Amino acid sequence: MCARAKMVTDVSEIKIAFRIPGPPINVAPQWNGAPTHDFAVIRRNPDTNQRALNLLRWGLVPRWAEGEKTAFSTINAKSETVATTPSFREAWRQGRRCIVPLDAFYEWRTLPDGTKQPYAVSRIDGRLLAVAGLWEGKKLPDGGILRTFTILTTAANALLAKLHDRMPVILDEADIPMWLGEIDASIEAVRALLRPCPPELLKLTPTDRRMSNVRNQDAIYCQPVGEPITSDAEFSA
Repeated sequence: MCARAKMVTDVSEIKIAFRIPGPPINVAPQWNGAPTHDFAVIRRNPDTNQRALNLLRWGLVPRWAEGEKTAFSTINAKSETVATTPSFREAWRQGRRCIVPLDAFYEWRTLPDGTKQPYAVSRIDGRLLAVAGLWEGKKLPDGGILRTFTILTTAANALLAKLHDRMPVILDEADIPMWLGEIDASIEAVRALLRPCPPELLKLTPTDRRMSNVRNQDAIYCQPVGEPITSDAEFSA
């Protein structure tokens, strides 16, 4: 499960990191981003075959759904069942794949006293996470288009398993063209990308517990409160 995320890097830096052409877009920083919030998402323009950065709402709304309400069950899509789950299968079959660039996502660990400590999960090298997602566009009665996305998850690697049994699919830079459909690839090759990333790629930074309250959206609530953890052995050290 991934239900909170941090994305505060300037749009100009996102465009450089992911080689996205065109003018920038206005994106509000997400220190404690949650479902129904808007995030900058990378998609492929089918007309130009170029990458585009667009604002999409977190929580996929299928085209056949009544209304615009996002169900909590559609914020994440299990890689193992994405091709058959009704909410996601059309986006999967039509190749509506995207990347959600994130500074970090948050997970919690239950401590011996029953309290929960949040951790910001980020790349150890400081680069942006390239999180695999699916997007959907739904035509609204007023003629507008509601664009939404979901984050694909897989089994947790050894580091993340200390916090949760699932984790987002984090793509290697070399796999981004295939995921976005910029190069031809079989569906089997695309499916092979849906795997846990190496644990040594990530670090877990204990974060102010006040960010656990989704109403606390400012930077002050999301600051580090300890040294990063880079190995599952450090939890028992």
